[in-house]
Amino acid sequence: MNLDRRTLIKGAASALLVAGAAPAAISAARADTLPERFASLYEAAKKDGAVVFYTSYRQETSTAVLDFWRKNFPDVKLNIVQKQTLDLIPSIEAEKAAGRTNPDVVFISQRFILDGWAKRGYIMPYKVRDFDKISDKYKDPNGNYVATAVTLLAAAYNPKKFPDPSVLPKKITDFLDPKWKGRIVFADPKSAASQLTWFQTLLAQKIIDWETIKGFAKQDFLFTRGNAESVRLLVAGERDLSPLISSQNVITARERGQPIENYILEEGVVVNENLLSIFAGGPNPNGAKLLIEVLTSAEGQELVGNAGSYIPTHPDSNPPKGLPRLQDIKVIESDEDIGGEESQKFLDQFDIVFNRG
Repeated sequence: MNLDRRTLIKGAASALLVAGAAPAAISAARADTLPERFASLYEAAKKDGAVVFYTSYRQETSTAVLDFWRKNFPDVKLNIVQKQTLDLIPSIEAEKAAGRTNPDVVFISQRFILDGWAKRGYIMPYKVRDFDKISDKYKDPNGNYVATAVTLLAAAYNPKKFPDPSVLPKKITDFLDPKWKGRIVFADPKSAASQLTWFQTLLAQKIIDWETIKGFAKQDFLFTRGNAESVRLLVAGERDLSPLISSQNVITARERGQPIENYILEEGVVVNENLLSIFAGGPNPNGAKLLIEVLTSAEGQELVGNAGSYIPTHPDSNPPKGLPRLQDIKVIESDEDIGGEESQKFLDQFDIVFNRG
């Protein structure tokens, strides 16, 4: 499935969302506004006076959420603590070890972390109003967390090098063809969590095996520290294609007019989830419920999706222009322990295969 390059630039609707206003299409489709729908929660949250949100959103996404919140829920202060996921998790662990619960709502992308926290009693189960509308694939059945959006971990290429995309690899094993040797860029799974997720998921689902990875090792990959650097090298023409670059990074580059495209391979696509949870014992329990209701609603998901180039999980939300609906793509299920013991075993073996000391 090729993602049409002409549609990878978000439309005017996203500009309205970033400014804090819902697009007319959303407003017209629903009789009530979010403040009206959650009026009783808003009144209860006013007594808290605030809500604390720990998130690894990009800055522009946090800004969009904050602007929207101030306009619609001005009597409840939204305090956003923004950190990279790998910094956010140990920060929360350190706070809990010290006997503190600082966040009300937490956003991370690792299910296994949230499952572990739920077992330790850190998370308060809560089923949002639209819980039953969201696919079982994207929520915990007990309400410990819900995925509000995903990003695609899809193949990418420079269209200046490939004006006819039909010549591109169609399957993962097609990248093993000798004609692609020296032309592939790939973010190093030692430093890029999305690439680590991709490899571990494909191995777990038996879509690839270590023989496939040994084949990759013969292709003279140019490793980078992350997706952003891979995009830069593709755009500059230093390499031509990649089995994986996050759709979020590709769309950001496309908005700048840079020549890069995502496309989906025949096996399907691995996704990164945006997971939200309420923390038990947080300082503002009513504010927490209000925030998670807003962010999981159709309007909230569309707001965040447009600001951050995410695909919403709510069936009533429209994805950003140029990205498909979840129900229209083949998603490769992922629930791997990313960053734990299994990841370290993978990375150790990966270094051996690629002859890295």
